[in-house]
Amino acid sequence: MAFPFMLHKMNPLAGRSKRLQVWVLFIAAVSIWGSSFILMKKALLVYSPIQIGTLRMFIAGLVLSPFAISYLRRNRFRYPWVLLLIACITGNLLPAILFPWAQTRLESAVTGALNALTPLFTMLGVPCFFAHGLLH
Repeated sequence: MAFPFMLHKMNPLAGRSKRLQVWVLFIAAVSIWGSSFILMKKALLVYSPIQIGTLRMFIAGLVLSPFAISYLRRNRFRYPWVLLLIACITGNLLPAILFPWAQTRLESAVTGALNALTPLFTMLGVPCFFAHGLLH
């Protein structure tokens, strides 16, 4: 998806309806992404961070399971399941639990900003692993 301010550079003849569609999608994505931190803060009034994280992963699993089942029926999936489980826990479940836990001590805006900086932290951190031979 192109950012709305880049649309004219990609196609100078892009129609007005296309620009409106891109803006609507952009605003929807921003609203969904940003509201998750506010909703986590509200959920902390009732649930623990572990409950919030596991509930979010369970709902995501329910939503994505039809796509996964369809893919697995069409393709033979030969992948080490243990590695997949480790990747799921470290890449999805752990952050889903740690973000609500962080919000017990920080504001939603701060946790959202820190989440937005994840690619930057990754870019800065990965060379440290490779430079010191931790991933050789």
